[in-house]
Amino acid sequence: MYLGKIVEIASKSSIFSNPQHPYTQALISSLPMPRPRQTRRVIAVKGDVSSPIDPPSGCRFHTRCPLVVDRCRVQEPPSREVGTHSVAFHQGEYARQETD
Repeated sequence: MYLGKIVEIASKSSIFSNPQHPYTQALISSLPMPRPRQTRRVIAVKGDVSSPIDPPSGCRFHTRCPLVVDRCRVQEPPSREVGTHSVAFHQGEYARQETD
């Protein structure tokens, strides 16, 4: 969930092994690793969090998303099925970033 909108729904194992939305990917990448010698690339989310009282138009994450396109700024993405996930993201499975 980002600024009150659900961005991705999937089973726990699927969310952790294959996050589809850029915000979910960033959240998962920021989790500490269970083994001290394990590492993963942390996805830094740049920019300021928008106001939940006055969220931006279109996708609420577009002001911080590294994969933003013009449509994101004006059209709120509908949830759609991407494999076993329900994802509210205009780019869908084509824009998955590696998180490990």
